[in-house]
Amino acid sequence: MTAIGRAAHLLHHGPRALLADWLAWPFVGAEAEVALTAVRGLLGDHEIPFCTFIAARSRIAEDWLAASGAGQYVILGAGLDSFAWRQPGSIRVVEVDHPSAQAWKRARAAAIGLPVPAGLAWVPVDFEQQGLGSALAEAALDGTRGVLVSWLGVIPYLTQGAIAATLRELPPCSLAVGYVPAEGEWDDDARQVGAALQARVRAVGEPWITLPTRAQFAALLADNGFTVIEDVGAHDIQTRYGLAAVNYERMALARRNVTGLAPPPDQIEVDVPEPARSARNRPGDP
Repeated sequence: MTAIGRAAHLLHHGPRALLADWLAWPFVGAEAEVALTAVRGLLGDHEIPFCTFIAARSRIAEDWLAASGAGQYVILGAGLDSFAWRQPGSIRVVEVDHPSAQAWKRARAAAIGLPVPAGLAWVPVDFEQQGLGSALAEAALDGTRGVLVSWLGVIPYLTQGAIAATLRELPPCSLAVGYVPAEGEWDDDARQVGAALQARVRAVGEPWITLPTRAQFAALLADNGFTVIEDVGAHDIQTRYGLAAVNYERMALARRNVTGLAPPPDQIEVDVPEPARSARNRPGDP
């Protein structure tokens, strides 16, 4: 659903899109139109602002990456993320995903004629057999280049123990992490969307397990060595980018506390471009 959300957002907003993910639709392939019809049927009038949030979620992580100055981008549960192809620079991208999901994506990229970017490393991980720490060790991250880890759309499906274990295995880094807060903290306009999506994931056997309050999630991060720098919800999207968004999910930017490192700033200032500058993500741009 995430890739379809990004594809639909570009379809709806064109040059005003927050994220010009021109690869989302080709990656999904022949099922894209059917999938988008299903999303529209599920969300009704909320489909457009919901898809805006899905696109904004990736855009915010990428803005945080740019602001951090990190030269390495680790994407946990990468799915059909396309940053490795869209990026205008030379950031090393490490995609971590289940072996079968990653094999499907690689086959799909080959089928549509996509060359593998020189700076992309595939790291297949079956967490039943291997820990994240050893997998990242195989990726040979460069400690001198800085790392931002993106972990979106996964937290609600994990136990707090599994979340904590993953946090403890991350290297010194900045972390862009999405989470679903407790229902009592949902905005009124997100309740209908949240109820529809929660029922859907439960019906397919993937119920949400962990829905902490904002304070509880900040505490979970702190207990495992991370300090929250910024916490963003759907209503912040319009202020930041000029388009309305609806979602129950939030994103936190956090940084690992490492002895000897300077303390994190109170806020990372992100330059918010005019909407037309979303063309930075199109192929051929410098």
